[in-house]
Amino acid sequence: MDRVRRVKLTGQFRPFSRHIRRYFHAYGGWSGVFGSPLFLVSVLIAAASYRQWLNPDWVDTIYALVPSLLGFSLGTYAILFSLITARVKGAMRAVKSDDDVSALEQVNATFFHFIFVQVIALVWAFGFDGSAFADLAAATKASLPAIGWGFVVLKLVGSFVGYTLLVYSITLVVGAALAIYRLALISDPGETGEQDQ
Repeated sequence: MDRVRRVKLTGQFRPFSRHIRRYFHAYGGWSGVFGSPLFLVSVLIAAASYRQWLNPDWVDTIYALVPSLLGFSLGTYAILFSLITARVKGAMRAVKSDDDVSALEQVNATFFHFIFVQVIALVWAFGFDGSAFADLAAATKASLPAIGWGFVVLKLVGSFVGYTLLVYSITLVVGAALAIYRLALISDPGETGEQDQ
């Protein structure tokens, strides 16, 4: 029975891992994330807004903002791809980038990335707001002061990362809008006119 459970468990991880790798490749990999103007602007905004993450007020902002943004993103994603005809999808598959990624995969990866970052930001807030980290820091602070300072530094770094994820998830609205704009430039192959890229 345990072997059957292990097989089912590993059977779920492989397709999940394969789909994440495929999305990440279509998005552009690490250079697509860290080289993105939207990511760089997010880091700059987060750095300039240091009062927001020095006192972790960003956690409440994530709890208030991201679930609504996530619902909107999923709804837009579902509606957009349900309205695209099979012919337009075929046209989008025919348009390839230098990395052999179709326009359909690129638009899909852009929307998935938008949603994925929102989920990561929300999960990061859950982990940051959890009490285990604070309890461990309080327990070691009296006996090991140096480790206590290490926890303070980790808390500040974690807070900065969390606030950056929040800002990045908001700036990715522009990336999703650009994906829709690019989608509008691809014409149905059944219509007259040239196919734009």
